[in-house]
Amino acid sequence: MDERREQQPEMSVGELSRRAGVKASTVRFWDEHGLLSSRRTPGNQRRFDGVSLAQVLFIRWSQDVGASLDAIRDVLHKLPAGTAPGREVQVRAARCWREHLDQQRRELHARYRRLSQPLALHGVDTPDAAAT
Repeated sequence: MDERREQQPEMSVGELSRRAGVKASTVRFWDEHGLLSSRRTPGNQRRFDGVSLAQVLFIRWSQDVGASLDAIRDVLHKLPAGTAPGREVQVRAARCWREHLDQQRRELHARYRRLSQPLALHGVDTPDAAAT
């Protein structure tokens, strides 16, 4: 019995982008900025494995909820090489992204409250106040 694992065929930039629903330029950008890793063919074309598809989907999901590329890269770099971000990683990342969104919400709410306090209430004369 042959116990070798059947290797998944590699994907080109175009195939990965189609399967993941992102532009090819986005895949190239993420590869160039260390979020993905590719292998180069003798013709210098990028080739991606099946893990890359899971990584692209994780990156898209993370960006959709407001995570920065730096934060996403940090999560992906903590994984062993060739490992897709599984459920446990996704749950931990979601918790982290949620905390970040909660902080942003608090900051926006504070800014919103300040909008309802005109400068005149703070002892600042505005051109409109002087004209009345």
